Amino acid sequence: MKSPEPKLVMKYSPSEIGDRVAELAARIDRDYGGKRLALVAILKGAAFFQADLSRQVTTPHSFEFINVARRDAGGNESVEIDFSTPLSLADRHVIVLKDVVNTGVIETYLMNQLRSEEPGTLRFAAIVDRPQERRSSILVDYALFTSHDDSVLVGYGMEQDGRHGHLPYIASLEPSGPPAKQ
Repeated sequence: MKSPEPKLVMKYSPSEIGDRVAELAARIDRDYGGKRLALVAILKGAAFFQADLSRQVTTPHSFEFINVARRDAGGNESVEIDFSTPLSLADRHVIVLKDVVNTGVIETYLMNQLRSEEPGTLRFAAIVDRPQERRSSILVDYALFTSHDDSVLVGYGMEQDGRHGHLPYIASLEPSGPPAKQ
């Protein structure tokens, strides 16, 4: 018996996302006007977020990309950071952009690594913040949305098994019923 495809249930529409990005950009402009700003997106889930936010933020800024990969090597989990673009954060005000912040463990590790670059400030922004799942003291300074459920989210750059990332909205994947008979 093959399991049915999960059903996509829209959580945040394109217009809701656009409105929140505009509000967040205005807040960042208030917080960083006149300062050297860098938006650093964690690939690939935050790529759409970074593109939209970068077009809305009027404070001059650069945008950078990093990839954070979690690896399991025989029961020992490790984190690898790949700086996809040459990155110099010294004395710059840095906002790291992520798709979903759950436990905060990976994000805490990343922030500790980035602090060694001696940025002026280092803050975190997420498309979706899930503070109820936190196992670290990481603070999400800017969030488009706060969610208190644990559903799998897709769309707006977020993928599940390489699918659904292209959607212009954010949806949860929900079971669509009992397995189909073969």
